[in-house]
Amino acid sequence: MKFNQMAINQKLTYRGRKYVILSIDAPKVAIKRIDSDGEAIEVSFLELISDPSFAPSVHLKKRIEQDGNHYKSILESLSDKDRLKAEKRYEIIKPLLVFLKTKNNDFQAYFEFMDYHKELLNEEEELLSITRDELIHRIATKHEISVRTVKRYCSLFLNASIDGFDGTEGLVSKGGDGQLYRGDNKTLEICHPNDSNMVLQTLTVRMPEKYVPIIKEVIEKEYLNIKKPKKKAIYDSIAIRCIQKDMEPPKQITIYKLLERVSDKISDRMRLGKATREKYEDISRGYANREALFPLHIVEIDHTVLDLDVLDEAGLVVGRPWVTLGVDVFSRMVWCMHISFEPPSANKVRKAIEHGILLKNARELNGTTNDWPIFGVPKTIVFDNGKEFDNYQIKRLITQTIKGNVRYRPIATPRYGGTIERLFGTLNTELIHRLEGTRKSNVFDLGEYDAEKKALLTLNDIRSLLVKYITDIYHFDIHRGLPIEQPSPMARFYEGLKQSGYPEFVPPEEEGVFKIRLLPTEMKPYTRDGIRMANRLYRSPELATLIDRRDVKYKVKYDVDDISKVYLQHPKTEEFIPVPCYSPSADTVQGMNQYTFKLMMKSLKEKGNILRNSFATDHQILKEKAELEKTIQERYKKGRKARQQAQRTSFEVTVSDAPPAKGSKRKPSYQELLRMAIEKENE
Repeated sequence: MKFNQMAINQKLTYRGRKYVILSIDAPKVAIKRIDSDGEAIEVSFLELISDPSFAPSVHLKKRIEQDGNHYKSILESLSDKDRLKAEKRYEIIKPLLVFLKTKNNDFQAYFEFMDYHKELLNEEEELLSITRDELIHRIATKHEISVRTVKRYCSLFLNASIDGFDGTEGLVSKGGDGQLYRGDNKTLEICHPNDSNMVLQTLTVRMPEKYVPIIKEVIEKEYLNIKKPKKKAIYDSIAIRCIQKDMEPPKQITIYKLLERVSDKISDRMRLGKATREKYEDISRGYANREALFPLHIVEIDHTVLDLDVLDEAGLVVGRPWVTLGVDVFSRMVWCMHISFEPPSANKVRKAIEHGILLKNARELNGTTNDWPIFGVPKTIVFDNGKEFDNYQIKRLITQTIKGNVRYRPIATPRYGGTIERLFGTLNTELIHRLEGTRKSNVFDLGEYDAEKKALLTLNDIRSLLVKYITDIYHFDIHRGLPIEQPSPMARFYEGLKQSGYPEFVPPEEEGVFKIRLLPTEMKPYTRDGIRMANRLYRSPELATLIDRRDVKYKVKYDVDDISKVYLQHPKTEEFIPVPCYSPSADTVQGMNQYTFKLMMKSLKEKGNILRNSFATDHQILKEKAELEKTIQERYKKGRKARQQAQRTSFEVTVSDAPPAKGSKRKPSYQELLRMAIEKENE
């Protein structure tokens, strides 16, 4: 996938006509008909790229092959070893690619080079004073490869980009993979020693299935260990376990060759500890609390638990939801948001990044007064040091999929993430603590208030209120940390865009493919029953020829926020093909979150309606939905009566200003927004 970026003199198609961009004066873009002498017209940037007729004039000669929701990626079809090789080649030429953008007057590329590749310059040397050939020589010297190799890598990348593909696909080794789909292949998943759900590497092996779990356990528990055992010790351990099970041990040379295939990036980090971290994360570390110079130059992402008890979709109080937020350091605009009851995880980070990059459509989806105009690909994403952030797949997503950079806040230094921390504090004090169900910020503030009994809002309610608060209030509030001439995030954001231009973005017609690309992947068998994911089955007539033994596994992508389908990669066409849920049916669980389904299954089991490891019928699911909806309505009814009773006894139940008079230009306060939202829910 190739991201788009709007620039002056760029041509485009809009409502069947060809235009050229004359100027970008955020939030407007001035365009002029190419085949006419008419005057230029100004259009909203958001409206322009959201229009179904919009298309860049330089049409992609080849798009990622897709048919409906089918998605194909060369990179995701590779073995881990081959993909790492292509990614390593990309990292070698990345400074050159950024340099070429700088030569083309890309304002943002200059600062990216100075942030991440300055070591290629001599002391006090200006970037624009060196030539392309000089930089190539320095890159070749740094990586101990030939100048010709660097030039070849760059040419392959650029040619693939011109054809509309991810340029990294052009760096894939042309070596044969004829052994990849042999019938006697087995899949060996190497997981993190402390987290069986984190797959570090997937290897293809040819040996009887009975050896696979033994070798897997020894590699994970003994080989990936800071004690650094020798290969002989690992083989002896495998042989002993085989003998204990009355099995003939595998040949020693087979195990030795297998250990050599384990990625250096994985084995070194696990076996050598912190001493080798910098070897593979030299780009990721060394974060300085420096100033952001333009919109989406630096984005900080972190999680927090809201000081609020809410109802889940099943109508049960489960406590405080987790919200993942990303803030643009330059403007203080909120770039992304994801809220759910699941604790911090890599999947929450994926969802937040997806939300940040794509168009928000806040007016259409949440009925906001204003747009949520910040979107696109950031240059740098800064994380805390939580394990969900220090995840190889998340780093790959950022550095390879969206071609960004990763940085980490130094441990125990909250001042380096001050922007995101202040946002969390503002949301809790200005919004959350004023809602029914709040836990305040500590037990002393709470007093005798029973948060659980007062929980009247659902997760969807809170999501909607957060969007309205962020979009209609927070982005227009005065921020002390911003310049006096641009005191609000919105003013600062638009002023910054006038200097740097809009960041790269995903066109609306490509959003479906982009979402699939970001989804997590698991290896799953496809049997007569189809694909089993927890208490659900997925099957498609299109994949009947793939039915095989349980030890034959395929790559499957899944969406935790919509369990109605998964995507299986066909081993021959390499396409990710949508596979609908049939037990229960896709229509019954359309748009349902994985966590919500888990709660429903738990409820059905506790009632004795289904047995352990059994599948729920559509009728049971629909009946459970109806009962849960009834529970939610009863909660709201009780809450409404409580408020009416309080009003009759002259108690103050809400802090709110009088609504603005009809025709008034004054924006409603956040208290008014909250009151109107809650009243709307109670109608």
